[in-house]
Amino acid sequence: MIDKELLTSYFTTNQNTYWPCSTCSNGYLLLHENTFFSEETSASQKTQSHYGWEPELISLVYSCIFRCSNNNCNEQFVSSGHGCLEWDIEEDEHGIEKQVYSPCFEPYYLYPSLKIIDIPKNVPDDITNQLNKSFELFFSSPSAAINHARSALELILNHLKVPKTTINSKNKRVKINLHNRIDKLAKQNSELKELLLAIKWIGNEGSHPEKRLTKNDVIDLYEILEHVLSELFENKSKTILAKAKKINKAKGIK
Repeated sequence: MIDKELLTSYFTTNQNTYWPCSTCSNGYLLLHENTFFSEETSASQKTQSHYGWEPELISLVYSCIFRCSNNNCNEQFVSSGHGCLEWDIEEDEHGIEKQVYSPCFEPYYLYPSLKIIDIPKNVPDDITNQLNKSFELFFSSPSAAINHARSALELILNHLKVPKTTINSKNKRVKINLHNRIDKLAKQNSELKELLLAIKWIGNEGSHPEKRLTKNDVIDLYEILEHVLSELFENKSKTILAKAKKINKAKGIK
């Protein structure tokens, strides 16, 4: 998974972002300086005449192109978003400290999107597609990103053959809710149940318009989901356990 700080911090025009390229996975995104354009918003300009105005109140918008640092890839990424001024203390040539302001920016839109978590190769396409839709919305709408990740959970249960419907006491076929589907899958795996339920609960929050979710909330879900995908579709734990049993049976490596 991409480092949390990289996903939640601002970037500047004189520092590399170090967001990994989603096309080749070997390079990181470099800013095309001659494509970068930024302006102060109209609302921000109007506040400058107000009493008590400070530079920290300035609001910016930007657009630019990033490219992959790997010359064998050279993928291009278009981005737009917002920015502000952050202050710091620097010394001038006489050693006198002064307050300086520097613009910093945060993406609202990035295309192609980042591959925020590692998706095992044998994960079915429909699950991968839902996760990619989630990644596309990570910066602009955390709630929508979470909703797509929750949809991926439903698809995971489908591919694991967990029933979606059942016959009720009135002999009618009815849908099984997500919570009960998770119970069926994780009947003999309490750890898996805890992980899947956590994804479900966060996913439920994404469906409530009154809830103001953040990128950190999405990252929490992604971290759990990445582990679940690894366990269910790569079976790393089972592979390691099988290897250990083989060594124990042979009482050593042969």
